[in-house]
Amino acid sequence: MYDYISIHSIDYATSVKTEVLERFVVQTLGFEQTGPLQFSKALYGAHVGLKGIAANPDGSYAYYTLEGVEEVNLVEVILPTTKIDAPLERAITGLVMAIVDEFGWCIDEDHGLDT
Repeated sequence: MYDYISIHSIDYATSVKTEVLERFVVQTLGFEQTGPLQFSKALYGAHVGLKGIAANPDGSYAYYTLEGVEEVNLVEVILPTTKIDAPLERAITGLVMAIVDEFGWCIDEDHGLDT
């Protein structure tokens, strides 16, 4: 299992404004913002993180800071380091699918979820 799940626009071609992502993640999904485009949420006693990223058309990225990024086309849901049981997996899947539905993005095929 990977330590994160990537969600991105098809071919990384479209982006969403950072303030739109931030508002959705905080107000709708209930995350706390911990830094520029970085969020955290406790679920079933585990820590789940989320990060918005501006990726290149091939999906690669390199950054030193997310400060000043105005649009993103990739979100990484950082999975807990603890064992993921069925209720936690369902909750994480719900978060991922909410992002997919909200922005019309897709889950990177390298990261399988039971959806």
